[in-house]
Amino acid sequence: MNDLLITIAVLGVTLFGVRSCADSEWYQASERETAAREARESTPHVVREADGCKVYAFKSGDRYHYFTRCPDSATTTESSNTVTCGKSCTRVETETITAQRSKE
Repeated sequence: MNDLLITIAVLGVTLFGVRSCADSEWYQASERETAAREARESTPHVVREADGCKVYAFKSGDRYHYFTRCPDSATTTESSNTVTCGKSCTRVETETITAQRSKE
């Protein structure tokens, strides 16, 4: 019976501690900061510019995607992902899509 009471007390204190932590201001601030960072990363933004061409990047899920925009040129989108193919094996998969800009 004492073991059961001790176990219940330890679980109660643990759950109270986790709940108190999740309600704390620093935890809530961390969650807001994480949400703001994820929103910034998922919005396309210019990372480089040269010769009138701009390179944009955004994050979707765990993958970064890149695309370029050049005046009077094609738009190229590139996505790369590192894939684990075994205990000590990884490979990078890359996808490139080119869309010709229509002349209006």
